Amino acid sequence: MLQSGMLTQGHGSWAGSFSPNIQDAINTGSAVPGVPFVNDCGPGFTCSTLRDGLYFQNEARDFNHTEETKDVSVNVKWDVTSRLHTILDAQYIDAGTHNDDILVASGSMANYQYSVNGDGTPQVKLLPGSNVNYASGGLTNPHNYWIPFIQGHVEANGGIESAFRADVKYDINKAGGWLDSLKVGVRYADRTQTVRYSTFNWTPIAANWNCNGPGFNIDNTTPAPYPACAQPHADFKGYGPGIWGNTNFNKFYDKGVYPNGQLVFLNKGTITNMSSLISALSGANTNSPLGTGYTAICDRKNADGSALIDNCFIPSDVVQVDEQTKAGYVMLNFGGANTNIFEQINVVGNVGVRVVQTKEISGGSVGYPASTNLLALGACTPPLGTNVVNPACYLTPDLIAFSNGGGSPDTFKSTHTNALPSFNVRFGLTDKDFVRFAYSRAMSRPNIGFLRDFVQINSPFINMGPDSPYVIYNSPTAAHIAANVTGYKFVFNSNAGNTALRPESADQFDLSYERYFGPTSSLTLGTFYKKLSNTLSLANYTRDFTNNGATETVQILGPINEKDGGKVAGAELAYQTFFDFLPGLLSGLGMQANYTYVNQSGIKNSNLITAGALNAGGVGAFGAGQNAVTGVVIDSHRLAGVSTNTFNLVGLYEKGPVGVRLAYNWRSDYLTANLDCCIGLPVFQKAAGFLDGSVRYSIGSHVEVSLDATNLLDTRTQYKQQIFGDSPTSPGAKPVFMDSGWSRVDRRYQAGVRVKF
Repeated sequence: MLQSGMLTQGHGSWAGSFSPNIQDAINTGSAVPGVPFVNDCGPGFTCSTLRDGLYFQNEARDFNHTEETKDVSVNVKWDVTSRLHTILDAQYIDAGTHNDDILVASGSMANYQYSVNGDGTPQVKLLPGSNVNYASGGLTNPHNYWIPFIQGHVEANGGIESAFRADVKYDINKAGGWLDSLKVGVRYADRTQTVRYSTFNWTPIAANWNCNGPGFNIDNTTPAPYPACAQPHADFKGYGPGIWGNTNFNKFYDKGVYPNGQLVFLNKGTITNMSSLISALSGANTNSPLGTGYTAICDRKNADGSALIDNCFIPSDVVQVDEQTKAGYVMLNFGGANTNIFEQINVVGNVGVRVVQTKEISGGSVGYPASTNLLALGACTPPLGTNVVNPACYLTPDLIAFSNGGGSPDTFKSTHTNALPSFNVRFGLTDKDFVRFAYSRAMSRPNIGFLRDFVQINSPFINMGPDSPYVIYNSPTAAHIAANVTGYKFVFNSNAGNTALRPESADQFDLSYERYFGPTSSLTLGTFYKKLSNTLSLANYTRDFTNNGATETVQILGPINEKDGGKVAGAELAYQTFFDFLPGLLSGLGMQANYTYVNQSGIKNSNLITAGALNAGGVGAFGAGQNAVTGVVIDSHRLAGVSTNTFNLVGLYEKGPVGVRLAYNWRSDYLTANLDCCIGLPVFQKAAGFLDGSVRYSIGSHVEVSLDATNLLDTRTQYKQQIFGDSPTSPGAKPVFMDSGWSRVDRRYQAGVRVKF
């Protein structure tokens, strides 16, 4: 909504330490010795404006990702007789991934000159802060920056799967007839997956609001005094060598889109060298909070002093799930070239059913709460007033025994069976016109992270107020009167996964008409309808746990299955042809075009977050120790990735050794996440179209060279977030949106050579 202007802040907002005296903060840690970083505009000082500038941060990030997959499979076909055919398959897969992720921010101050380009993209130019005393070079000089924080993250995942299948087909009537053949088969798969996904250990280093910050004096020659800090010897001591260098992203900023010249980032060589980074930002150098500085993920300690799992992970970082599936099916093929109804309508189809059994075994642990807040209730005393309740009067020995602060390994098992029928039939009206109908039930197993069996039980919340939901009265009319209290509900709670989740399923109906004009030309029209069941949603459910001889029911917030998951319906129109009637080289020209319309109704979005297949909950469950999403969740009533309108237009050329494609695809806005990781709101990608192309040339029958180009129109992706809508506090409210982000992926080109032996 903002079109242009200068973004800054009024004088007095700057704070350089925890000092109650603003002037102490202003004078602390100046980049230029002898003058404050931000001028004091009080008595005795002269300022041309009362605008100081805004903070900004540059972030340098190293994401080191490796993955490996080993796959061995074997296929055996055996025709036992001319009518009996068998196929046997076996496969073994061993896969793993490893991620090292480190981010270091550098901060300074500037005024923001803001404007909007003709295409709606915002442009921000950084100008010197009005009252800021920069060292020479301004925002190009590292001496005018401090390091507010660092964060790290590590992943080490592995999985093994063994799978087997056997199929048998019997030709019932080789001479033709209504019963064509019968197929039966069995499947077995055993998948074991271990996910090790650490928290993001965000740590302040020398932020402007921290006791030792802002940490200027990048050259480590003039440590700044911080007399207002509460902890002793809190002076900022500077950074270790090698933090800053000449490597930054000048070329990106000099494109003219973001005209900010050279900005300072962390040295690339340092951020990719963990030992150098830890040394440079250690508490011994920076005097970071408590003098510890940044602790790398793999240098953490378990609360009980035990060794980390696989050298880097605490128990809550690890998920281990074993999934075993068994399936069998039977399918009858009917009809054929000589089977007609009403003498002229040919019929071909099949009917069958697949039965699938899924067994989930999730290994984890349970952490029990401490009894601190329960014991703090003290002794049972009579009510102190008409609206005062003393929960201590209702404490039991079992509640205290259960709350011993301990923990134990835990394994949760679940088994469920799904029957998946299907029916497909094709009616040949003529040799060019066909009608197809299909019904099937499909299933989709839940994300493995939602099956996580790590449960950290929280101690009961104590609420003694008149509107407490935990106080029990002798009758509804006696509520809020302490003299009528008969008990107190001590509710243990947790955020956790749910190994008992069942697969989501959909009953699917499809009806289509097809017209074939020739070997390469067709027109098709199709409609579809899907009824969703057992979709995932965030809600409370209960589990019983036994600890220290006491059993308690724990209320868990996590994923559950919703019986009614909504409906999806729509229609598709497609046309393709080659203009082979044209003379000469022009006969290789062709085209494809299609359009799809989708209507969603009754959708209840899952509102679930899963980070690295670990997190099971929604609100406040982004990561251990991090509440990235808080407050009331808006339900967009949309499925992620589904647009209402989509069309594609493709130009083709196929002649001899040459193949050319030029494809334009457009889609209307669609949901990317109902509970975005960082803002907790539904986020949509706005309508956009992309043009891609490719050229292939075959050299003989063994070599092919190709050139692919994507985003030829240099389309910029735009996002919007839903800031108001249907939620527990505003049920049925009309949705309200605002633009929230712009992404530029540039044009990309790829050349390739394919060789066939």
